[in-house]
Amino acid sequence: MNYSLDAGAWNSVFAVPSSVVDKYIKLADGASLKLLLYLLRHGGEQFTEEQLRDALNIKRDGELEDAAMFWFQRGIIRMDDGELTPTDDSVQERLPEAGEPEPEKMQTSSLRKVAVNNGSAIYTAGDIAQRIKTDGAIEFLFKEVQQLYGRPLKNPESRVVLQLTDFYGLPAEVAIMLMKYCFRIGKTSQNYILTAAQDWVNENIRTVDEADQHLQKLEKRYSVEEHLRQAMDMKTTFSPNQLNFIKTWTEEWGFSEDMIILAYQITLDNKGSLNFNYTNKILENWKNAGVYTTDDAKRSSEEFRGKRRRKPEESGNSSIDMDDVMDELRRQYQ
Repeated sequence: MNYSLDAGAWNSVFAVPSSVVDKYIKLADGASLKLLLYLLRHGGEQFTEEQLRDALNIKRDGELEDAAMFWFQRGIIRMDDGELTPTDDSVQERLPEAGEPEPEKMQTSSLRKVAVNNGSAIYTAGDIAQRIKTDGAIEFLFKEVQQLYGRPLKNPESRVVLQLTDFYGLPAEVAIMLMKYCFRIGKTSQNYILTAAQDWVNENIRTVDEADQHLQKLEKRYSVEEHLRQAMDMKTTFSPNQLNFIKTWTEEWGFSEDMIILAYQITLDNKGSLNFNYTNKILENWKNAGVYTTDDAKRSSEEFRGKRRRKPEESGNSSIDMDDVMDELRRQYQ
């Protein structure tokens, strides 16, 4: 009697190193996993980047490079003359932990910067490992940032950290201050961090003292924005345009939160909804008239009411009720 097993699809299988799954299944994104599985399936073959993009249906600029770098850093994939291929077993058995420097042979690649949409740079795994090994300030920067994340850095995160010093020119200690601020306010996306770095460059922030002064201003700005968001009962964050209005009102025109809220309340009564352009007009008129406090608003309302009613006999009563002030202010902007 003859015996056989029809394994179907299992007749053709390939192996995935257990260490890869154990260490990196949570860290690797979809594109990284697709790339590794495809290369393992075609073990021993070599592919150009164009071939891989077609095979994996990767369209977004930089996505394949990000996926490949994730495995570069961990010793799983190497690039030979522009072609990607899995490393041999001997290298894979010495897989470094995520975030550790690569083996020495992975550090021989030259610095490779590739322009992407935001003008930033892409580094090879060897570039990053070499910088950490040879530059004490960069090593300290990476250690501090890794503590913020509470885990080994992912590939895109490592690249962003290095861009802070290389592309934006921030000293390592200043870059740490920027990263700590981003984490404190809960805004840690790559776009936000790099945008904040560009803002610091525009503000010519280069020293710890300058960064400290700037952070105090940012802390105050963030506090004002949160208080206004609560006062306006907003469930989402302000739009960039709205933030520009708030910055103008507080930092350029010098209005307090109370005056902005007062203008907001007038806006609601007259327009029925949030309208920053209308609120801006109210505050601009107050600025031109020198009205900067609620007391100023009271006096302005009293003067306006006196001109409007033209009744001298009312001048004997100097007490002003805030409800009356609000009524008069609303009428002024109807």
